[in-house]
Amino acid sequence: MSLTLLAAAAAAVAATVGYMAARRERDEQAGQGGEEEQEPARSPDDALWDELPFALGDVVLAGIEERWLTGAIVARERGELVAALFLAPEGAAQGAVAAFPAPRREILWLAPVAIDSPHEPPATLEIAGMTLRRRARLPAALARLGQGAPPLGDAGIIALYEGGGYDAAVVLATDGRIHAWAGRRIEEGGYERLGGGGEG
Repeated sequence: MSLTLLAAAAAAVAATVGYMAARRERDEQAGQGGEEEQEPARSPDDALWDELPFALGDVVLAGIEERWLTGAIVARERGELVAALFLAPEGAAQGAVAAFPAPRREILWLAPVAIDSPHEPPATLEIAGMTLRRRARLPAALARLGQGAPPLGDAGIIALYEGGGYDAAVVLATDGRIHAWAGRRIEEGGYERLGGGGEG
């Protein structure tokens, strides 16, 4: 074998050994949390949206109505997400969409209402001719995200109501105030997430 071929073969072996050593070092760094292989850090809000059918910034379509979700009130009980009330500007008014973590996938399509209520959400409500009964009463830690949420305390009571057919309401008692929204329940398949704040 000529000296030229021997030199070329030696160079190829050296290159292969060098490549294998560099790759092994990179793999070891990745196993020890090396910066090159780390996934980008996710914020707690990113994980929150994974539990819900929507994210802030999404547009939701129900029939001919659509809502752009610019804010949210998030309710947690003992650290576990129980509901999120998304807020959507509609001219001078503000609509809302209540959503729940899986496996629940129905939503509540709501508008703000004024109710006469003590500081504790009552067992029944009369709203615009609807009679609604309380189905859930949850002491919860509250957080405001995005834009448009009313002033809130750090904790409160969130109550969910159902009436005849698809009638529904949400009442939030916090910091000496009562906030209420009423509307209708929409089952999965009756609404569409157009995306925006998260992947559709």
